Amino acid sequence: SISMMAAPGSAADFADGFRLVTSKKRGKRQATRHRRAVVNRTRTEDDGEDDSIDVNKLERTILTAKEELRCTEFFSTVKDIFRHIRSGSWKSLCVSATSDSECRSRKSGDCLGEQSNASPVKELHDKLEFDAIVCYGLGRFSSCVTARYQLGLMLLLRELLDVGHSCYVYDPRFSSKEKQVLTTLGWQLIQKNEEGKRPVDRTTLFFMPHCGKPLYNNLLWSNWGPRLNNVVLLGNSLANMALRFPSKDLQKAAFYLHSILDLTKEFPLPNTFHFQDVFNDMSLHLFPVTDTSPPPLPWQQAAEPVYDLDWQEEIIRNSDT
Repeated sequence: SISMMAAPGSAADFADGFRLVTSKKRGKRQATRHRRAVVNRTRTEDDGEDDSIDVNKLERTILTAKEELRCTEFFSTVKDIFRHIRSGSWKSLCVSATSDSECRSRKSGDCLGEQSNASPVKELHDKLEFDAIVCYGLGRFSSCVTARYQLGLMLLLRELLDVGHSCYVYDPRFSSKEKQVLTTLGWQLIQKNEEGKRPVDRTTLFFMPHCGKPLYNNLLWSNWGPRLNNVVLLGNSLANMALRFPSKDLQKAAFYLHSILDLTKEFPLPNTFHFQDVFNDMSLHLFPVTDTSPPPLPWQQAAEPVYDLDWQEEIIRNSDT
């Protein structure tokens, strides 16, 4: 059997799921965070109902947001990015690398067009046909305008990628009426909190708007190795995360995210939508890896991530564990 290597942010690096601390003051702060996380998990179980929701009106509002997005410069750019990726004509897009700071600019139009210093793309992803869409972390779209537009984008992407009914969504905060709307709109509800740990054997778009680092880290871990070729991630820019956090801290908090950065191809989405906080800091990410790619941790020795209390609030833990 393969021996498990202790990786920062993995199960082997923790005692009983939490990093041991020696400072009494810090221990008290950690315990306070833990109690708060438990309370928040309980609240997510209870605050999902809202009898005032008009299901028909909510559905019309979402479809209106979808059609509004369809006619925007933002969605035109999104379509262009997906067109290039699906056809294999990647040379007309800027591919972000961790060493190329210019490609991380979020200004409109940056990273689009010809780039002489773009990284070569591996043949593994010459062409892509999508088989499914999975969404985590959408939030309460009945009360949040941002979430409604993000759902509108999900509906447009389903049409664009032609994935039929292979569309799955989960957020622990969904109310029963929000779930009803999602089902009416053709989405399949994921029945349990996967914590992002969904392995995929076919090309899948993961839409994870403004999720915490542990969710991204869990997704990468669950597909660690050549299976990452099946993962296409639309979410917060991983390159920008690397800029915002010291390398040592990011490695400690999200080991697999940190480890995959040099092998990631990133396509930033210019933030041209008129509501600037809906799609800000979002990128499309591909992971063209092989079983001979040299990450810091061998592919076959990937230990499951377990997070200490400092990071508990960035992920909603499975209530069954």
